[in-house]
Amino acid sequence: MSDLEKPFSDSFASLAALRTLAETWNVSPPMRQLGARLEFNRVDRVRAVLDPVQPFHRGGMGTEAVNGAVLAGLFDLAIGTVGWLTRPETRSATVSLSMMFFKPTLGNRISVEGRLLRSGMNLIFAAAEIFDGNGEVTARCDGTCAVAQGRTGTDDFYSKMRGL
Repeated sequence: MSDLEKPFSDSFASLAALRTLAETWNVSPPMRQLGARLEFNRVDRVRAVLDPVQPFHRGGMGTEAVNGAVLAGLFDLAIGTVGWLTRPETRSATVSLSMMFFKPTLGNRISVEGRLLRSGMNLIFAAAEIFDGNGEVTARCDGTCAVAQGRTGTDDFYSKMRGL
């Protein structure tokens, strides 16, 4: 395995562990409401997919393009998941997203792919791209997650999502 394919953390060092996590997260109310699902094909990438893109996902500038609010939600999902996977023993949250939209995101299947840039003591830096139905990059995002040490809580829903 090259340095470019280094897992996010020891807790999720295999595709099997990531795919098991995805199965749990994909049936959660937040993921179902967004209409997205996580897919893992590499141990160093977070991929979320909207397939199919629904009418309520569309509306960018009065066109068939996916709405910017939906794209922002996908970026937050990817960046936040990278942050959490990097330090799953902590609490983390997305604190900033800087998005650039290059062209309308069209198609019936779109995806976002996130990756770790750098992990520090209190901050995790990640980047993500949105891919349209033709597999072309239509938007890019840089994001930061803050990390807090301490208990993550014992709520059954969140414990299950954390794989506990």
